[in-house]
Amino acid sequence: MDDMNQIVKWYPWVQGAVLVFFFVGAYVLKKSFASKDDVTAQDKRLQTVEQTYVKNEDFAEVKAAVQRIEVEVKDLPQNVSALSKEVAKLQGENNHLHDLLKRIEHPLNLIVESKISGKQ
Repeated sequence: MDDMNQIVKWYPWVQGAVLVFFFVGAYVLKKSFASKDDVTAQDKRLQTVEQTYVKNEDFAEVKAAVQRIEVEVKDLPQNVSALSKEVAKLQGENNHLHDLLKRIEHPLNLIVESKISGKQ
Protein backbone atom coordinates (compact mmCIF):
# COMPACT_ATOMS: atom_id res chain seq x y z
CA MET A 1 0.00 0.00 0.00
CA ASP A 2 2.90 2.29 0.70
CA ASP A 3 4.21 1.77 -2.87
CA MET A 4 0.85 2.78 -4.26
CA ASN A 5 0.89 6.01 -2.26
CA GLN A 6 4.35 6.81 -3.68
CA ILE A 7 3.11 6.27 -7.25
CA VAL A 8 0.04 8.41 -6.66
CA LYS A 9 2.22 11.09 -5.05
CA TRP A 10 4.70 11.27 -7.98
CA TYR A 11 2.24 10.65 -10.81
CA PRO A 12 1.35 14.33 -11.48
CA TRP A 13 5.05 15.25 -11.61
CA VAL A 14 5.90 12.43 -14.01
CA GLN A 15 2.89 13.26 -16.15
CA GLY A 16 3.93 16.95 -16.25
CA ALA A 17 7.50 16.02 -17.21
CA VAL A 18 6.26 13.76 -20.02
CA LEU A 19 4.03 16.55 -21.35
CA VAL A 20 6.92 19.05 -21.23
CA PHE A 21 9.17 16.61 -23.15
CA PHE A 22 6.39 16.03 -25.64
CA PHE A 23 5.84 19.74 -26.33
CA VAL A 24 9.58 20.47 -26.53
CA GLY A 25 10.00 17.56 -28.97
CA ALA A 26 7.07 18.75 -31.08
CA TYR A 27 8.52 22.27 -31.18
CA VAL A 28 11.97 21.00 -32.21
CA LEU A 29 10.47 18.81 -34.95
CA LYS A 30 8.37 21.71 -36.23
CA LYS A 31 11.48 23.85 -36.57
CA SER A 32 13.44 21.12 -38.37
CA PHE A 33 10.92 20.62 -41.20
CA ALA A 34 10.06 23.10 -43.93
CA SER A 35 6.64 24.64 -43.93
CA LYS A 36 4.24 24.23 -46.83
CA ASP A 37 4.65 27.92 -47.75
CA ASP A 38 8.45 27.52 -47.94
CA VAL A 39 8.14 24.47 -50.17
CA THR A 40 5.60 26.20 -52.42
CA ALA A 41 7.83 29.27 -52.78
CA GLN A 42 10.85 27.09 -53.58
CA ASP A 43 8.83 25.17 -56.17
CA LYS A 44 7.76 28.39 -57.87
CA ARG A 45 11.37 29.61 -58.03
CA LEU A 46 12.48 26.28 -59.51
CA GLN A 47 9.75 26.41 -62.16
CA THR A 48 10.81 29.95 -63.07
CA VAL A 49 14.43 28.86 -63.47
CA GLU A 50 13.44 25.86 -65.58
CA GLN A 51 11.23 27.97 -67.82
CA THR A 52 13.91 30.63 -68.19
CA TYR A 53 17.02 28.58 -68.83
CA VAL A 54 16.01 25.11 -69.97
CA LYS A 55 14.46 24.76 -73.39
CA ASN A 56 13.14 21.71 -75.21
CA GLU A 57 15.79 22.21 -77.91
CA ASP A 58 18.47 21.64 -75.28
CA PHE A 59 16.93 18.32 -74.33
CA ALA A 60 16.59 17.36 -77.99
CA GLU A 61 20.30 18.07 -78.58
CA VAL A 62 21.32 16.06 -75.53
CA LYS A 63 19.05 13.18 -76.52
CA ALA A 64 20.47 13.15 -80.07
CA ALA A 65 24.03 13.18 -78.72
CA VAL A 66 23.29 10.32 -76.33
CA GLN A 67 21.70 8.25 -79.12
CA ARG A 68 24.72 8.88 -81.38
CA ILE A 69 27.11 7.84 -78.61
CA GLU A 70 25.05 4.70 -77.92
CA VAL A 71 25.35 3.68 -81.58
CA GLU A 72 29.10 4.34 -81.59
CA VAL A 73 29.64 2.38 -78.39
CA LYS A 74 27.50 -0.50 -79.67
CA ASP A 75 29.74 -0.78 -82.75
CA LEU A 76 32.94 -1.03 -80.70
CA PRO A 77 34.44 -4.51 -80.57
CA GLN A 78 33.76 -6.45 -77.40
CA ASN A 79 37.21 -8.04 -77.40
CA VAL A 80 39.86 -5.31 -77.37
CA SER A 81 42.77 -7.77 -77.40
CA ALA A 82 42.26 -8.35 -81.15
CA LEU A 83 42.10 -4.60 -81.64
CA SER A 84 45.33 -4.06 -79.72
CA LYS A 85 47.04 -6.73 -81.87
CA GLU A 86 45.91 -4.89 -85.01
CA VAL A 87 47.23 -1.61 -83.63
CA ALA A 88 50.59 -3.20 -82.83
CA LYS A 89 50.73 -4.64 -86.36
CA LEU A 90 49.98 -1.23 -87.89
CA GLN A 91 52.64 0.40 -85.73
CA GLY A 92 55.19 -2.12 -86.97
CA GLU A 93 54.24 -1.45 -90.59
CA ASN A 94 54.40 2.28 -89.95
CA ASN A 95 57.91 1.96 -88.48
CA HIS A 96 59.01 -0.10 -91.50
CA LEU A 97 57.70 2.56 -93.90
CA HIS A 98 59.40 5.30 -91.87
CA ASP A 99 62.76 3.49 -92.12
CA LEU A 100 62.26 3.01 -95.86
CA LEU A 101 61.49 6.69 -96.41
CA LYS A 102 64.57 7.70 -94.43
CA ARG A 103 66.74 5.55 -96.73
CA ILE A 104 65.17 7.07 -99.86
CA GLU A 105 65.17 10.68 -98.61
CA HIS A 106 68.93 11.34 -98.66
CA PRO A 107 69.62 10.07 -102.23
CA LEU A 108 66.48 11.86 -103.45
CA ASN A 109 67.70 15.13 -101.92
CA LEU A 110 71.07 14.66 -103.66
CA ILE A 111 69.35 14.07 -107.03
CA VAL A 112 67.16 17.16 -106.60
CA GLU A 113 70.17 19.29 -105.63
CA SER A 114 72.14 18.14 -108.65
CA LYS A 115 69.23 18.88 -111.01
CA ILE A 116 68.77 22.35 -109.49
CA SER A 117 72.46 23.19 -109.70
CA GLY A 118 72.72 21.76 -113.22
CA LYS A 119 75.23 19.01 -112.46
CA GLN A 120 74.79 15.48 -113.81
